Amino acid sequence: MDHPRAGRTPVDRSAVAVGPADRSAVGVGAGRRGVVILDAVRELLDDEIHFLSPKRAGQAHRVYRGLREAITAGIIPPGTLLDSSRDLESGYKADRHVVAAALRGLAREGLVHVHHLGARVVDVPMQAALKQTPEFVERAMRQRLADGVYEPGTFLPRTSTIAREFGLATPAFRSAIQPLVHVGYLIGSVSPRGTLVTHDVAEVQPEELLTPAASRSPIPHTRQYAAFGESKTLSDWTGDDRCAVAYGVLRRRLVESGWDFQRALTRPLLL
Repeated sequence: MDHPRAGRTPVDRSAVAVGPADRSAVGVGAGRRGVVILDAVRELLDDEIHFLSPKRAGQAHRVYRGLREAITAGIIPPGTLLDSSRDLESGYKADRHVVAAALRGLAREGLVHVHHLGARVVDVPMQAALKQTPEFVERAMRQRLADGVYEPGTFLPRTSTIAREFGLATPAFRSAIQPLVHVGYLIGSVSPRGTLVTHDVAEVQPEELLTPAASRSPIPHTRQYAAFGESKTLSDWTGDDRCAVAYGVLRRRLVESGWDFQRALTRPLLL
């Protein structure tokens, strides 16, 4: 009788490819705008798929999401060796470059450790530690905004309360959500004291809201934008008296929300 290699758990695609009927088993639900979300929904970064064609990049996203859901749900247990050549390529009908991109995304999150044999799923304590990283906190808060957990025009719960959910000190949590403040989704209020969700959140497509700014291509510093019969760079416009918002908000309105430039420039944040 043949015995499986020590340390290897065969991976069956049927066990990791989660379909609509299985979503409740892995904590997946429908967001307020019909978007399917998972705890801190994530995507592969551009530099992890830039060498793939659009079709193969789509395959890599599907492999990544299927494996991530199965790992975080415990369907693929800690210690499992994911052999890209024997298990994943045949199971997902994807080539090794597609599988490698998916594994790189999982390794970036700390869910697997990649080595010459494939990738091994890390233990539960290491996965729990991920919830304390600034990247995880930002993505989790973006998910909550997309899902309507925190509605535009309302205050977040006490900062110390949310910080405890992530196992963080309050200053560390505040630092982790600064990217959301920078782009104008959240704003600090002095009276009453707290953190307010702005109405700009309602004007962003869910897919854009769930994508951190760090994974986007930067705007060239020399690019000119026209308004009031003048052309200037974004940096120059933010120093103009007619600009009603900070640079981060202006950039986000243009890149993520596709606003007309003059509207993006002159419309204050709606609180």
